[in-house]
Amino acid sequence: MHHAHIIEGQKKEIVPVLLSALEQHLGISAQGNPDFTILEYQSLGIDESRDLSLRQSRSGFNVPTNKTTDGFSRRIFIISAESFTHEAQNALLKTFEEPTPHTHFFVIIPRLHILIPTLASRALLLRREELFSPKDEAEELAEKFLDTSLLTERFAFIKKLTETKKGEVIDREKIRRILDYLERMLYTRLAGKESAIRGRGDIFRDIYKTKTYLADRGSSPKMLLEYLAIELS
Repeated sequence: MHHAHIIEGQKKEIVPVLLSALEQHLGISAQGNPDFTILEYQSLGIDESRDLSLRQSRSGFNVPTNKTTDGFSRRIFIISAESFTHEAQNALLKTFEEPTPHTHFFVIIPRLHILIPTLASRALLLRREELFSPKDEAEELAEKFLDTSLLTERFAFIKKLTETKKGEVIDREKIRRILDYLERMLYTRLAGKESAIRGRGDIFRDIYKTKTYLADRGSSPKMLLEYLAIELS
């Protein structure tokens, strides 16, 4: 799992899916679990963000059923809010960038477009349809990018992805979604292999930096993806 997920949707629809997935795939149940926190806010403001940062910094209860293969206990926070102020988002930047180890956040908000770019680049973004619908194009492209073994083939893939006709601009949002899927796939494939994740820690930092630079309209998506392709080799 990524350390921070921000999901577009409504609590009553998303939470049951999350609870089922966490229990089915990781054996983590919310019932009677002191390391599993579900919070609901009408508006997630700066005070609530600071409280969340404080909560996640406290020591967990080391619940046996939450343990990873390396013996660490995961802590889960599911937070839903009807609104999410810019001040609150800024207050969470440090927490999302450097959370307490083995702590995972799932923030449910009505619309992803309210996110400030710096916070969005620190989390995996999920839209409602991605949870309930088949693979979309961005997911398929991410899978193809990851499964392509030869660097020359990855470069050819990137060239085709970033080519535009005269007068057109590159769809940066589509590339960002590809990067989100790519990051999620890497975590999924390394699930339960904490030592492997630590060994590949640099690639996750590279993906984070790529998403951050992608938000700069003066950057070259082609060059950013080529750099990532080299780091993945």
